[in-house]
Amino acid sequence: MFGGDERGGEWPRGEEPEARACCYSGKAADMRARRTARVMVFDPAGRVLLIRCGVMRGDGEFVFWLTPGGEIEAGETPAQAAVRELGEELGLSVEVVGPVYEEVTQFEHQGEMRDNLDFVFVAQCGAEAPVLRGVTVEEIAIMKEIRWWGVAEVEASVERIFPVDLATRMREFGCGEWEIEADSLRE
Repeated sequence: MFGGDERGGEWPRGEEPEARACCYSGKAADMRARRTARVMVFDPAGRVLLIRCGVMRGDGEFVFWLTPGGEIEAGETPAQAAVRELGEELGLSVEVVGPVYEEVTQFEHQGEMRDNLDFVFVAQCGAEAPVLRGVTVEEIAIMKEIRWWGVAEVEASVERIFPVDLATRMREFGCGEWEIEADSLRE
């Protein structure tokens, strides 16, 4: 996996493998399986909402931007988790569509290596609707701010942004290119 991303491409924005959250040179047996629901939330202008997070690691603070979402709880479908996470993290009550794709990554989370499967959804809301709030003390400590990003901003950024191919995904699933379907969610 070193020398390129998990899809076989080069590291985006010139990042070295040790700078990416999804890189790990240990054995798969050392990792805990984790399933998450992530949501690309678009505003009417086609921008996507990201949360800036900072977590402490052995070598200092690891700061990154990512799409809203979190771990799927026992007995919960990925779609139900996506809706719940938007409510908990951002106070949003919106429909989600998908999953539009799935992504497998490995990274350190809470001091352990995780073998992660993301179910990625899309949703829409007004630019003023989300309010960063979090539920647990840990979430509140980790989540620093929210910001709307356009494709050009994502491409030009030198900050860590996950998923690493977000600009491509924004073009693929951007606002206006999909519609909310009644049976798409809230299972």
